Amino acid sequence: MAYYLLLALPLALGWMIVTDQFNPGGLLVGYSLGLLAVLLIRPPAERLNARTLPGQMFALIIYIVTLFRDIFLSSIFVARIALAPRLRLRPGLIRVPTGDVRKREISAALSAHNITITPGELVVDFEENDAMLVHTLDRPLSEKNADANQARRITLISRILEGESR
Repeated sequence: MAYYLLLALPLALGWMIVTDQFNPGGLLVGYSLGLLAVLLIRPPAERLNARTLPGQMFALIIYIVTLFRDIFLSSIFVARIALAPRLRLRPGLIRVPTGDVRKREISAALSAHNITITPGELVVDFEENDAMLVHTLDRPLSEKNADANQARRITLISRILEGESR
């Protein structure tokens, strides 16, 4: 039960940020809703390993910074397209390998989320369990960096979730 009480705290903080309610009432409502969500979902309790936790936190920080950088740069690219419609678009689908994610499908899902929230790219389908199809505004440009970017994402996600590198 203590695990659920602790797990509801980040949800309460997220609630306060989303609703812009930085007061005791916002914390109480957010914590209550977070606790309700945790009790309904009942996620399995995972033991924290003090030896791997610093590496996991570092990987999470790198992942978030990289995600914001990708979103920022992609936003500039998409804005440039919108402001200069004469730029030649070369849209298309590219195949991005998901790696060996049979062990943890959540790695592929988080990677797909990362790609989808980046302007100019959208995951449209998964092929079996080894690749995803991504629609992009500039296919040749995206193809050039897709494999390296995906490897970086999967490595960081693996470090965050498992405390190890692949």
